[in-house]
Amino acid sequence: PVPTHREPIYSPRVDLVAKYPTYPDATQFRLPNIGFSVQQAAVEKGIAKMFPLILTSGRLVEYEGGGEETRSNRWLAELQQEMFVEINPADASERGIGDGTWVWVNGAENNAKARVKALVTERVGRGVAFMPFHFGGWFQGKDLRAHYPQGTDPYVLGESVNSITTYGYDPVTGMQEPKCTLCQIVAA
Repeated sequence: PVPTHREPIYSPRVDLVAKYPTYPDATQFRLPNIGFSVQQAAVEKGIAKMFPLILTSGRLVEYEGGGEETRSNRWLAELQQEMFVEINPADASERGIGDGTWVWVNGAENNAKARVKALVTERVGRGVAFMPFHFGGWFQGKDLRAHYPQGTDPYVLGESVNSITTYGYDPVTGMQEPKCTLCQIVAA
């Protein structure tokens, strides 16, 4: 059958949530899926107004997976040395954010935040931001390099975008949904 459209848990289009809600709360494979309750609470709390940007994450050519191995390779690490968020020039201007400046990317749940450099670019549309998912070793602006055993820390560390994405997961496949959410970006 043709799949049924369902709005994301943190939808920027709250007007569509009533018509296209996410899956009802249920338990699948011993895992509770409370996406419907989370989605309804997000609508009631006005999350889409507080976090007006759609944040998506994806791959960089220079790194693979979580980047732990490729960020530990000095030749690959020199190609992309810092974690960043791509933000449209209009969105950056509204927020007083300049290219290369430090920003906080705030996620829609659990006071999640990440401190990264801003990459002001037309590659993302207005209302959209992009972060790569290959970084780790920082948490909420703090460098955790001292916690790595001696000689094991990678050349490049940065915030993990997955720490600011959302609860949701696909109840059919059991895969988490760390690739898209709502966010707010402010100058650090």
